[in-house]
Amino acid sequence: MLLSFDRTNFPLIAVEAVSVEVHLLPVSKAQFAQFVAESGGANKRQYQAMLALHPAVSPEQFNLDERERLFVGGVLPEEALAFARWLGQGFDLPTVTEWRAIYADLRRTALPLHDDLSLELVGGPAGAILDKFTAQLHARSMLDYSLMQHGLVEWARQGQSWVGLGAPRPEFQPNLWDPLVNEVKPINPSERLPYFGFRLVRRGEWYLADKINVRYVY
Repeated sequence: MLLSFDRTNFPLIAVEAVSVEVHLLPVSKAQFAQFVAESGGANKRQYQAMLALHPAVSPEQFNLDERERLFVGGVLPEEALAFARWLGQGFDLPTVTEWRAIYADLRRTALPLHDDLSLELVGGPAGAILDKFTAQLHARSMLDYSLMQHGLVEWARQGQSWVGLGAPRPEFQPNLWDPLVNEVKPINPSERLPYFGFRLVRRGEWYLADKINVRYVY
């Protein structure tokens, strides 16, 4: 599995079926807080509004029954896109087609034989999160491990509009959604919903990326 890292040291994995890299996890509050600290202004006010709706929890001390609080919730598409621009060239919200292709690919992908994926990330929030996921999540595939299943509803581009894809844990947000069939559309597009988060893809010549920042995990 080809593994690379964004500027916050959170991992992306390559999905060759759609020629993109994608964040292994939904975008976390630790990542977004770094973005806000460097950019400030309106981003800080918007992030405070997100936190008021969807409080944070420590990557080092969270319980699995509050895992959703690790990740950005209550976010709007334009805020996710501002974060994408800050990360750098090629980062974007996925299209509906890309998101569903990634979902299907990860459902077929077994967990790495490597005992602990977080060994690649020791010392940061990503490592702390993945260490606990590896030990306690009992994931059966990369789909479970990535929280594309039983995570948040995630923003995706559908033509000129935005929809949500995903099926959160019923304990967090009751639902009967099938991410491969159903699209979640807020009645009010500007309403912040605590179960709406996002993950980004990186398009372009990712396979020619700086090899210092790319690793294989088996």
